[in-house]
Parts: sequence; structure tokens; C-alpha cells
Amino acid sequence: MKILIAPDSFKDCLSSEQVAGFLGEGITDVYPEADITVFPVADGGEGTASCIYFHRGGRWKRVRVSDPLYRPVLSDYLILEDENTAVIELARASGLELLSRGERDALKTSTFGTGELIKDALDEGLKKIFLTIGGSATVDGGAGIAAALGFRFIDKDGKNIEQITGGKLYAISNINIDGLHPLFRETEIIIACDVNNLLNGEEGAARVYGPQKGADAGAVALLEKGLIHLSALVAHKTGFDADKHPGTGAAGGASLFPLAYGKGMLRSGFGIIMELTDFMDEILKSDLVISGEGKIDRQTAYGKVVSSIASLSVKNNIPFIVTGGIAEGDKELLKRQFEARELFSVRDLALSDDDSFDNAPGYLRQIGMIIAKNITSGLYTRT
Repeated sequence: MKILIAPDSFKDCLSSEQVAGFLGEGITDVYPEADITVFPVADGGEGTASCIYFHRGGRWKRVRVSDPLYRPVLSDYLILEDENTAVIELARASGLELLSRGERDALKTSTFGTGELIKDALDEGLKKIFLTIGGSATVDGGAGIAAALGFRFIDKDGKNIEQITGGKLYAISNINIDGLHPLFRETEIIIACDVNNLLNGEEGAARVYGPQKGADAGAVALLEKGLIHLSALVAHKTGFDADKHPGTGAAGGASLFPLAYGKGMLRSGFGIIMELTDFMDEILKSDLVISGEGKIDRQTAYGKVVSSIASLSVKNNIPFIVTGGIAEGDKELLKRQFEARELFSVRDLALSDDDSFDNAPGYLRQIGMIIAKNITSGLYTRT
């Protein structure tokens, strides 16, 4: 039997490659003749660049940039083997994980470091950039990215606003592009985005994502005021209305300037993985597909990775199994939503939440062994 193991990461626990590897080890312990393909996947969040590197190779370019609080930090981005394409992960320069809990304050954070990574890729002469925007610490409407690329934000007194952040957006009176990087408008920037939130409104960047990044109710109000003001300025300058484009609210509005001023476009994170890898070839060759992520719940069934893989499996009459760190809700209902043969959860085997995190590798091997025993019993044959 040819088995494709294609999970997303278990956030804050294991990478997608590790999850797949431990499941595979358990299967081969019981069923050594299994033909297993480990195929880590991602949704455009943290770990997406590493996932693409696993499949495509390339080289990492190390760059000293600014973290979300404008402190120097070493970061990197991936240059694919064609030497024309970059994969830049916002989280590596402007991510929430770069800050301690006490430092998380969306009024004070910026995507400037991500802009520095993009600038370096433009300086390299790369023709295409995949920008993954999950895991940001910011709600700055992408103004930090823009500032690093040569946009100047002018206040009412005609002075440059230095170190632009989410809390300074309302002070912008004008946007000057005289110093814009000469290659910015010529370079295709494909932005991985798996949410439909608009920049402003009830489901907008400030209200939905601000609290995740350290904003209390007062800060959310200030961030929203600033984003509404910034997007109106951008619309006046370019005609681009962010609130007519689903996805512009992702990562605190990080996509605004590439979309409004450049050749930016929003794409599904998993769609990018499919474009850059041979995933479709692998799934069509498989007799059993296993996928999953850290938390399996009703929202997973409407997401882009596990649900997409489930749909592709079912469409091609390939038995599908979903495996998570924890499964919340009615498991039989979740199985039906995915049309999965089985749903496994690390937490169901573990003694406690801490145990499920600390000993996830062993429990994943155990799940793999259960899957293998079911395979040898003939439970996962095609109907």
C-alpha cells in the first residue's frame, strides 16, 4: 500500500515534517513493507518557507533586519533553485513569536523588517516573491513594509513619520512615493492568505486580530481609526478600496501596499504549496492519505489545508484519515465532515494537556501503529 502522510504543523509543538515522520515511524514498526511518502504541507503561516524548502530545495539568504519593535535581528528568506523566486515568511521578521508576552502591543509594532526582506530580494533582482503572512505581531496596514521599500509617510506638519507603527497610522497626512524602490512595481508579489476578512469593519484587522497581538479595547479602537484613515488615503491615491477585497484584513493589513501600488495578488497558502510542489501527482498515486493539524474542530473542515486534502482524497476515491493534536466537538460529526475513515487525536491517548505536548512524538507513533494494524486488517481499502 502506498501511503501519503501530508499534515500541517501542530502549532507550538511539532513541525509538519516531524508530525509526518513520527506517524510514518509508527506505521513501519507494524507494517514495514508500507510505501510511505512524507509530504509536509502548510497554509501560509509559520513554517511555510521551510515546508517549501523541504520539497524544492534552494538556498537561504541571511539578512539583518528589524524585529516588530525595530530592534536588530537576524532573519532569512528562501531563494528557489531558479534564482528568480523568493519565499519570504513575514513571521521570521515581524512575527508574534519574536516578542515576549509582555512586549506584545499592536500599537507599537511594525512590519518594517518584512519590508527589509522584500527590499533585499528586490536588490537581488528576483522577479517573483511569494510572501506568507501568517503569525504576524502587527496591525500596521503594511505601512512598515511600505516604509522599508521607500514609501514616506508625512504628518500634518510636512515631516516624515519615523518608525511607523500601528499606533501612528492616524497621524499620516500624505504618502510620498518619490523614493520607492525602482523594482517594486515591476515585481510580482503573491501573498499567501487563507482568510477572507476585510481590512476594516466588524471582521476587520483591528477587531479580529488586534486582541491576539496585545491590543485591549482602547488600542483596538485606535488601530481601527488608523486603518480606516490609511485605507482612505490609499484609495484616494490609487483607487484601490481595501474593503472591497476579501483577505486585506489578514496579518493586520500587511498586503495593502503590494495590492494597491504594485503587482500584488492574494492566493491560498495551500494553493501556493500545490503550485510549488508535486502534491497532486503524489495524491493520485496513493492508496491512503493521512493529514491533520494541531486542533481539529468544525473550523478545520472549512479551512484550506486539511479540508482541501480531504476533498481531493474523496474526489479520487482514496481513503482519508485525519489526525490532530486535539479534536474538539463531536468526533463522528467531524469524521463525516471530512468523509474520513478515521479521526485520531493525540489528546485522546495522553494523560493531560501537558503530556500531549511533551510526549506528542510517542503518541503519534502509537497512532501510526494503530493505523498500520487497521491496514493489515483490510479496513482502509477503496470502496
